[in-house]
Amino acid sequence: MSFDLIEHIRHHGFKRLLLAVSGGLDSICLAHYFIENSAALGIEWLGIAHVHHGLREGTADRDAKFVEEFAKSHDVPFFLKKLDGEALKGAEGSLEENARYARYKALTEIVKSIVTLEPTGDRVHYALDPIGALPLQDDEGCAPIPHSPIAIVTAHHAGDQAETMYMRLKRGTTLAGLRGIQEVRIIQDDTSLVSRLSSLVYIFRPFLNVTRIELLAYARENDLSWCEDESNADVKFARNKIRHEFLPNLERECPGAIQQLCKIAGLADKAYAKVIANCSRSFDFAQDDTRGFPLGGGNDKWRFQNRGGHDKAHSALPQDDTSLVSRLSSFVSLDKKKLNKILREYADADLSEMFRLWLTEKGLRFPIGFFYGPKEPAHVKIPVRAVYRRRSVVKIAHTVWICEFKDALSAAKFVSCEKKEKDYNEST
Repeated sequence: MSFDLIEHIRHHGFKRLLLAVSGGLDSICLAHYFIENSAALGIEWLGIAHVHHGLREGTADRDAKFVEEFAKSHDVPFFLKKLDGEALKGAEGSLEENARYARYKALTEIVKSIVTLEPTGDRVHYALDPIGALPLQDDEGCAPIPHSPIAIVTAHHAGDQAETMYMRLKRGTTLAGLRGIQEVRIIQDDTSLVSRLSSLVYIFRPFLNVTRIELLAYARENDLSWCEDESNADVKFARNKIRHEFLPNLERECPGAIQQLCKIAGLADKAYAKVIANCSRSFDFAQDDTRGFPLGGGNDKWRFQNRGGHDKAHSALPQDDTSLVSRLSSFVSLDKKKLNKILREYADADLSEMFRLWLTEKGLRFPIGFFYGPKEPAHVKIPVRAVYRRRSVVKIAHTVWICEFKDALSAAKFVSCEKKEKDYNEST
């Protein structure tokens, strides 16, 4: 049994792909499918990336070598990124989450290293030499500038979607969480990636509706071999316990439960899109980023730097406060009068969660209830000055500034919140 996703994949329009291949069944099927159907999919460039986490003795090296040989046998460029396993083990928080974050960070670094533009802007040079062939080169050893985004393609399938849904339902989630794993999303990264490539680099997960049974059938039909990661059987990891114990038990008790979890994710995704569309129609009216970023932190006097980099001085500013600009990742500025007009129009409604979701879509994440104020119009309360991890909220004259910084200390400094040094050591 095989699966036919060609029309679905072509619909997304991705033509330059970096396949994330671990060497397991899922990713080997993914790599083989895209290689074999590259012409039908309209692919212009294809590469394979493997992330070596440094967490397993022996077998991790075996997996890396296996993927490299697979790429060579299909004449596809291969990129390898090795991580510091000891650092991952020693970091605070879940090893699973740390490894996942490091893996996506490594993949984005590979993408950044693949191409660099010449000053003339008419050629693309490969900055990182892959192991294997470089397709689509001209006689000068350069490739034409791509006219389509680069997509990092992962092999998440229906089983992964069901596991994610189970985990989120178990701990509690919102409408956004009920969407499960997203098929397509723009990569967010705290390095220079956002400013340089955020409009070009995506994560694409085309197998979310493909079951593991279908993947096994595809592998047998095409005589594929793969590597088994022994850590996937270790039920001390939460996801593995769900995969090997909880979900099989649920499926035995309620046949079709896994399929239903995936269906719920699809329905929630459609509902979420409608909610966000309504949010945009409402709150986009109040957004006004023309004033640029306010310099001066919690001082009573401010100056503003506009998009062109020119300062409108309102007062003398301590030199160290200007460094906040370099620590700023993104911001949204809102016209208070326009925002209040929106809230008055919906005075009998609760727009606090819609406002939070609208900000989340702009990359500014706040916890549930952060903007809830039962005595405020439409139950939305905008703090005068508040900080949440790397995010800050400040009201200045007729403007509400909501900013994301690269660290919690800068966010707190911006609003002059009194916090102890240990408070900035939390995960952000």
